Amino acid sequence: MTAQAVLLDLQNNMPTAQLLRNIIEHYPVLYLFNCQGNFEYSLQDLTEFSSWISSGQVVILDTATSPQKEFEYAVIVGQLMALLEADTHVEIISAQGSSEMLLNMMQETGIQANLIQVQPAESAVELSKYKMPSIEKIKTAPYLQMVKQYCDAIAKTTAKPQTLDSLKNSVANILHVLPEKAQHLVGMLINLKIVKRYDEQINFRKKVLKKWSQLRLDEDAVPVSKNMQDAFSQLNLPQVVEEKATPITPNVPQDLYANFNKIDLLQLQVMKKLHELKEKKPKDIYALRDLLEQLFPKSDIRLLLKELIDKGYIYWNGHEVLYSHEMFLN
Repeated sequence: MTAQAVLLDLQNNMPTAQLLRNIIEHYPVLYLFNCQGNFEYSLQDLTEFSSWISSGQVVILDTATSPQKEFEYAVIVGQLMALLEADTHVEIISAQGSSEMLLNMMQETGIQANLIQVQPAESAVELSKYKMPSIEKIKTAPYLQMVKQYCDAIAKTTAKPQTLDSLKNSVANILHVLPEKAQHLVGMLINLKIVKRYDEQINFRKKVLKKWSQLRLDEDAVPVSKNMQDAFSQLNLPQVVEEKATPITPNVPQDLYANFNKIDLLQLQVMKKLHELKEKKPKDIYALRDLLEQLFPKSDIRLLLKELIDKGYIYWNGHEVLYSHEMFLN
């Protein structure tokens, strides 16, 4: 039976304690992370939360702060590679527009995963009052498609237009249209409440712009849930097994220590191989994984990486693999 787990991104997406209970009731382990580092609950809920951590039902992942979201997610994926059992299926719940990047990175490393996208908590009420054209209407209206194309481009820039003239020039440059058509599109941006006008000055409504930029017109787009409760209803809940198993530390195979001598021998072989590479040792965690799979095709590389990390032989800071001197002294 395939093992299952939930990976919950807490940024702009803080669930209630009751919702956490519901998830924990159905899944053997829940992984939590917040790249902003915030975590707030009442003292009573925190007491229960600490018991979940002690029992191994909840695991809080380390995060790194970086202007590049890819690096932040790389730290998360690296830990999951070491912690997850082989063939574990992970349900990702996130309110971040960049969460598909996380999904793709996990799938590229061989982790089976599915994404449930939810609206950010603080914008759910405000955005519920805003009605944008349907996907079908956008697909059949060329001007709406150009509005969507412009939102996709301008959402990625830090220096946005602040006047009507600069907005018109921006539209013309990004979409490669004539001034008359650019003027019409400026009017649409204002009417669609993507842009707010103050005489000759303008500014972008960030949350509306974000909603347009995150809108997927393709059929394979990830549907956005209204809230965490809606997301929970979409989880593919594993069947509850009547037999009560003996609790074990999550993510560590039950036979890990039964074959400890065998694993140590393999680690020694890995150290010798890496020592022979000298300066050519892989700096990328995925390159290291691929190398080990080539050298030891019959071995459990996930387990091997976890052991090397746990014993301090290697360390991954989210950017590159660092090798301990102890690795070559033992």
